[in-house]
Amino acid sequence: MEYDTYNADAVQLAVDLANLASADDVAVADLSPGSEELRAAVETFVAAHVDWFTELAVVPLTGGDVDEIAELSHGLRDVAGADTDQESVDRLNALLHQCRPVPRATDHDGRMHLHYSDDDAPLTEQLGATVSMAFANVIVRQGRNRIGMCAATDCAKVFVDTSRNRSRRYCSETCASRTTVSAYRKRQKAGAAKSE
Repeated sequence: MEYDTYNADAVQLAVDLANLASADDVAVADLSPGSEELRAAVETFVAAHVDWFTELAVVPLTGGDVDEIAELSHGLRDVAGADTDQESVDRLNALLHQCRPVPRATDHDGRMHLHYSDDDAPLTEQLGATVSMAFANVIVRQGRNRIGMCAATDCAKVFVDTSRNRSRRYCSETCASRTTVSAYRKRQKAGAAKSE
């Protein structure tokens, strides 16, 4: 599966937001609204992705901004966790309704592409419009199964499956290897118990 660079980057932005606090093995759902941990996770995310936002949007984050960005993260995770096509459509439409993207063509960087909010929109509007459309484009063009959640028992990271046969189950080779080793050890242990 291939995207142009801009859309691929927008999809990665959406995945990174969905995994907002996963870098420290803490799901964003586990972070209390208004907590310093949540604020730190959001500020780290925004700082790492500041090139996505206009200078006008990058101002000190308010408590409301932090909560809205956390809510966007939850919305993306809800879309990724859908079990059926209808559930995926319903959750995606709810996210699009919440974010209200307004597509417009631009060539500010020398390449024609779409932006989904005004340049003077607040950071949360710019972010919401971009990530909701990124997931929408993947789901509409490639199917809901292209967006998944890691199958490793100790991981819940969101990923986009870019494999040809749509067979990816893990967010990384690390999770895939850890799961394979764990299953092997369980089989070895079961085999040893039977031979006793």
